[in-house]
Amino acid sequence: MPGVSETRTYDSLLTTTLANYRKQLIDNIFDDYPLLSYLNGKLGSAMRGGSVKKAIDGGESIVEHLLYGLNSTVKSYAGAEALDTTLQEGMTVGRYNWKQYAASIGITGLEKRSNQGEAAMINLLTAKTSQAEMSLRNRMSVDAYADGTGNGSKNLTGLAALVSTTATVAGLAPATHTWWVASVATAAGSFAAGGLDAMRTRFNNITAGNDKPDSIFTDQNVYEYYEKSLQPQERFTSNKVADAGFLNLTFKNVPIMFDRDCTAGYMYFLNSKYLSFVVHRDADFSTGPFVTPENQDVSTAMILFQGNLTTNNRRKLGVIQGFTA
Repeated sequence: MPGVSETRTYDSLLTTTLANYRKQLIDNIFDDYPLLSYLNGKLGSAMRGGSVKKAIDGGESIVEHLLYGLNSTVKSYAGAEALDTTLQEGMTVGRYNWKQYAASIGITGLEKRSNQGEAAMINLLTAKTSQAEMSLRNRMSVDAYADGTGNGSKNLTGLAALVSTTATVAGLAPATHTWWVASVATAAGSFAAGGLDAMRTRFNNITAGNDKPDSIFTDQNVYEYYEKSLQPQERFTSNKVADAGFLNLTFKNVPIMFDRDCTAGYMYFLNSKYLSFVVHRDADFSTGPFVTPENQDVSTAMILFQGNLTTNNRRKLGVIQGFTA
């Protein structure tokens, strides 16, 4: 049956092409948005030689090992003095649920028959894939700033939850685990009156020597408030971040970027040492085969993601809320 053979041939062509396009698909999803690019490792590598993104093989959930107390056995001693061998607490684990996203690419029989030839089919697939890319990055960029409760709590655990003093994250409630809180402040008055002081205090509160925030994200208005507060000769930028394609300024040599999906009036201080974008190796925007059901004249493939945004130390993440002009 020529028609069946032709359909199978084109389905195989589309599947192979989409699989080969996977790396470019991931780059296109993440690298046009500042926070997503940071999470995917591009900006993290540019700024401190590390990466926020971590790929793992599986597990019922994502486990972060947390340290919350000092070792009390540390002491000075002399000669044969007895040493303290008390078993130590001060460690626990946080469990993050896997979150899943999917986008489908469907091509009808009419489209396949109307776009004969390999070149025509590849062009059609490119257009369909671009549509999926834009939809995925728009959704994930918004969710990365939210609290994860949307769509029945199936969304990413975003910054609104991670950088909080009240949200229960990884199964740990701040009311019970008082050490499990981020550094959060509400801006007092306008940015012109106290914005730089608020930034300085929030930055210093989560800094210890070289252990400091490596990126600051805010919305466009707050970015412009900060830009307006600087003298022209003070408007330094990070060349590495600029090379990645993002407009930025710096504060204490740390790049500040505006992201249109950032919550209005917020400024986040992030440290990639304590923030992870965990993905499953088998569902890092993996693409399945094009499948044609028996009762439809259409072929559909799925792009699948499984992962979540996690932290192992909320105290090293900060935010200022409520900035105004």
